Amino acid sequence: MMMRFKIRSQSLLQSYLPVRLTARLLLPLCLATACTGTTPPHNDVTLLAPRPFGYVIGDTIRHRLIIDTHNGVQLQRNSLPKLGPINYWLDLTDLTVNAQPRNGGFHYEIDLLYQVFYAPLEVKMLSIPSFNLPLAQGSNTATQTVPAWHFTVSPLRELAVRKDNGGDYMRPDTPAPFLDNTVLLQGLLLSTLTVLASTAYLAYLYGYVPGFPKRSLFKQTGKKLAKLTDAQIGEALSLFHQALNTLNGTPVFQAGLTEFYRQHPPYRLAEEPLATFFQMSNQHFFADGIANPIGALHALRQLCNLCLAIERGQR
Repeated sequence: MMMRFKIRSQSLLQSYLPVRLTARLLLPLCLATACTGTTPPHNDVTLLAPRPFGYVIGDTIRHRLIIDTHNGVQLQRNSLPKLGPINYWLDLTDLTVNAQPRNGGFHYEIDLLYQVFYAPLEVKMLSIPSFNLPLAQGSNTATQTVPAWHFTVSPLRELAVRKDNGGDYMRPDTPAPFLDNTVLLQGLLLSTLTVLASTAYLAYLYGYVPGFPKRSLFKQTGKKLAKLTDAQIGEALSLFHQALNTLNGTPVFQAGLTEFYRQHPPYRLAEEPLATFFQMSNQHFFADGIANPIGALHALRQLCNLCLAIERGQR
């Protein structure tokens, strides 16, 4: 069995620069098939590596081994490098193996991810150590050495700290680019205008705008009616009479409702419940011995809510 080994430095990621180095080594391995005098099988091993320069402390380097075996030759995975520190400045952080049967043998793709922790004071050449690929064909075994891979690392700081008259010389960081906040400003402006418009409308509804009539007359009356009981129907009727008199500026009687509607046309929507209110009032205050109908206070509260909606321009 013979093995052909190729090292190719090419792009694994888009940021890598494509550079090619090719070396072929024919390594005779004394296995049983080599002693028969027949043509020994070849196993192809290809190393795909990134650019060998421009690294700094903390960078990662990804290697990929592509192995094509023949005649049932298999890779012994238990003997592959183990995850963890390789030396004091290099760690193997990830290793994955993908195997597929192909042409009587196997096609292997081995991904290795290294991380560099070397902090050089100047540009320095380093090497990822070589390791052996264990292969087996039946009871026969052999190894193929993956050679060391050389690359350079660069320092992150100046070789010497410069100083000026004021002390240590420090160069400022590059200022961060400004984000486009046009959409945010437009949203803020629109939100502000919406809040101002809502506030002005509410102030108008509640009568807080100078020159506009106050629109809280029936609101206050409704709050007082909510605290009364059916036994206090007389007080409730008096409260609503006061609200009508305040709205009209003069006392409002049943006979004067036509004039009231002429001066306050929106309240014509409440013409029927207002007529019922005056009937209940006359019955309570002037018809002795006649009880008020059941639900009189509830009906009065509904009338007050209707007048409140009219007062606010909602009806």
